Amino acid sequence: MTCTLGPSSSSASVIQDLSDNGMSVSRLNFSHVPRGDYAYSSDIISNVRGCEGMHCRVLQRGYNMTAVLLDTKGPEIRTGVVEGYVSGEKNLYVELEDGKEVLVTTDERMREKVTSSTLYLDYKQIGSTVTPGDVLLLDDGLIGLEVTAVSDGKTGDDGEEYCEVNCIVKNGGALGSVKGVNIPNTTLQLPSMTEKDKEDILWGIRSNEIDIVAASFVRKASDVRTVKAYLERCISRAKADGDLKDGDDVVRPAIISKIENKEGVDNFEEILAESDGIMVARGDLGVEIPFADLLILQKKMVRLCNLAGKPVIVATQMLDSMQRNPRPTRAEVTDVGNAVLDGADCVMLSGESANGNYPVVAAKTMQTIVAMADDALDSRRGYSNIGQRRAEMYDAISKNASTLESICSAAVQMASQTDADIIIAISRKGSTVKSLAKFRPNVPIMAFVPTPSIGRRLILHRGVYPIVMSATATDDEHERVVEAVRTAKEIGWLKPNHRVVVVDAELWGLESTKVKTKANCIKIFTV
Repeated sequence: MTCTLGPSSSSASVIQDLSDNGMSVSRLNFSHVPRGDYAYSSDIISNVRGCEGMHCRVLQRGYNMTAVLLDTKGPEIRTGVVEGYVSGEKNLYVELEDGKEVLVTTDERMREKVTSSTLYLDYKQIGSTVTPGDVLLLDDGLIGLEVTAVSDGKTGDDGEEYCEVNCIVKNGGALGSVKGVNIPNTTLQLPSMTEKDKEDILWGIRSNEIDIVAASFVRKASDVRTVKAYLERCISRAKADGDLKDGDDVVRPAIISKIENKEGVDNFEEILAESDGIMVARGDLGVEIPFADLLILQKKMVRLCNLAGKPVIVATQMLDSMQRNPRPTRAEVTDVGNAVLDGADCVMLSGESANGNYPVVAAKTMQTIVAMADDALDSRRGYSNIGQRRAEMYDAISKNASTLESICSAAVQMASQTDADIIIAISRKGSTVKSLAKFRPNVPIMAFVPTPSIGRRLILHRGVYPIVMSATATDDEHERVVEAVRTAKEIGWLKPNHRVVVVDAELWGLESTKVKTKANCIKIFTV
C-alpha cells in the first residue's frame, strides 16, 4: 500500500502508525512543494527512515524497507496558492459558487493570492488554447468553469505579459491550493519535464533518499527515456560534486509512469516497455477521457502490466470519503478489493492520508480490504482471472523464454505443485525477484538482496518482502541458503515441516573461483 504523506501524516508518530498498518511506500507529492523548498520534505523522509518495522524490531537491523516515492508535479496545469496558506499546514479553501463570475489569470503577482473571484493558473498559453464555450475542470473535475471571454497579451507593471480568461462557475465547490486543471478536447503545449521537476529530481538524487520517481503526465515512450537519461545525469553530477561517493549505495530510482491523459492511453504499450512500472492515475485520467471508459481501461492496463511483469499502482479516490468520515462507503470497499482482484500490485491513498481527518484509520481500512481480497485471490475460488493470466504467461514462456524466466516460472509452478509455504529468492540486482513476482505465486516471496536500496525498489511488486543479507553470506551458496532459512524462521514465517522453494539464480563471488559462467538453481526442501 502506498500512502501520500502531508500535513495530516508528517509526524514521526503518525508515519510509524501508517507503517504498522500496511504502508510500504511513502509518497511525497511535489505538486504541493514550493520550488526550491525542501526542508519539509527532508523532515518527512527522516521520519520515514526513522520508523521501525519488522527489520528493526524482529531482526534488530538498523533499516526499514519503506520506500520513498517522489511524485513529480509534471507538465500539467495547476492553480495557485490560496491567499494566507502556509506550507505544511492544513489546507485553506476558497468557495466557488455556481453562477458566479471568476477571473482566471496567468499574472505571476497572483500566484499566491487565489480568492473566490480570482484564480491563478500556471499555463501561460491558455489564452491561445481556449475560446468562449470551452470548459476548465479543476481538482479532478469536481469544479467546472465555462469560458466566456479571453484577453491575451496583457502586460503588468513589471513588464511581464500575461492573459486573463473570464469564466462562469458551472459546478462550484471548495478549491484548495495548487489543484490540477484539465481542459478536455484540447491539445496542450507542454514539455515532458518542467524545470521544477528537474530541480526536485536532482535534490532527490543528491539526498540519496529517493527510491522511486513517479513521472506525471507521461504521453509517449520518449518522455520516459528523457526522465531515465536525466536521472543518470543527476547521479553522475552528484558524484562529481561530491554529494555521492563511489562507495555509496547508489541505485537509479525506479521510474513509474503515470497515465493521466488520452495520449498516454493511446501510447500505453510503448510507455510500459520503457517504464519500471505504471500508475493508473484515475484523477486526471477520469477527466481527460469519457468517464465510462475508465473501467475497461483500468482493467486493460493492469492486465498488460501483469503480463509484462511490471508493478502497477491503482490510485485516486479509493477511499475518498475517509478524508471526512471514519468509515468507507460500500462502493469504495469494492473498488479497492476489485483493483486487487484485477491484479494491481499496489493501491494508493492520496488525500485520505495526506490531508484527511483519519489517515491511520484509512490505512488500516485499506489494509483490511487488501488482505481479504488477497486471500480470495490466492484461494483459487474463481473470484479473479489471475489464473488465466498465469496461463497466458506460461504459454508465452514456452514459446520465447529467457533462462531466468524459465527458472522462475518453473519455481512458481513447483511451489504450487508441492504446496510450499514460501519462496526464498536470493538476488544480487533484483531481476530474479521481479521475474518470480511476474508469475503471481500464491505464497510470499522473501527476497534476499545485498542492500536496502535494492530491496526498497522491489517493494512495489506484489507479495515481495525484501531482506538485506549479511555480507559474510553473499559469496557462499550454502551460507546464503542457511542464512535465508534462519532469517525466515526468526521472523516466524517458517516452522518445522514447512516446505520451501529456494531460487538462487545469480550466484555471487564466482570471480574468486575463476568460473566464468552463471549457475541457476532451484532447491526444494522441508524445514
